[in-house]
This record gives sequence, C-alpha cells and structure tokens, in this order.
Amino acid sequence: MLRHTMKMLLLIITVLLTGMRLFAQTNTELKTADLQKPIVVFVAKNFPGFNIDHAFKTDSRGAINYTLCLTKASVHYKLTFDKDGKFLRNHPCSGDCCKDKFKK
Repeated sequence: MLRHTMKMLLLIITVLLTGMRLFAQTNTELKTADLQKPIVVFVAKNFPGFNIDHAFKTDSRGAINYTLCLTKASVHYKLTFDKDGKFLRNHPCSGDCCKDKFKK
C-alpha cells in the first residue's frame, strides 16, 4: 500500500512539473545592440527620432516574440515582432506599459 502511494505521489509531482514547464513563459530584457537587424531597420525607417527605451524577448513554450518600448517626447509606442524580426503590431501606450514587468 505504501509503495502504491509513493508511486502515485511521484506521478502527481511529475505531471505538475511537466505542466509548469509547458505553460512557462520567460521574459528577458535585451540591449538594443542585441536586437535583430530587421527590427532595428524597421524602427529606424518607420519611427524616426524615437528612442528604444526597453527591448524584451518573450519565450512562451518556444514561441518567441520581441517587444520594444519606444518614446519621442511624450509619445510612446509598444511594438511587437516575431522570432524572425517581422513586425506584428503597434500599440499606443502611456509609457508605463513596459516598466518593471520583465526580468533584466
């Protein structure tokens, strides 16, 4: 009976740890110099005069995206790119959208 209980406990722990890994998402802040060339070219061409304040790499179960926070005076944008540096979307924001949300 004890052996069966231990096996069940081990199985439950294994399933929980596997589930945590499957749903894990990591966010890492990047330096501008570490961004892919297509991302840097897109920003320079489409957002002249804007500064890249923050750049983040998000890995959600192998799906990689890059998020950039741009500012120019009081105008802020949050841009999202796919793993290959292809532009996905542009979100106007207040500038607080990227602060203190990601690991450095």
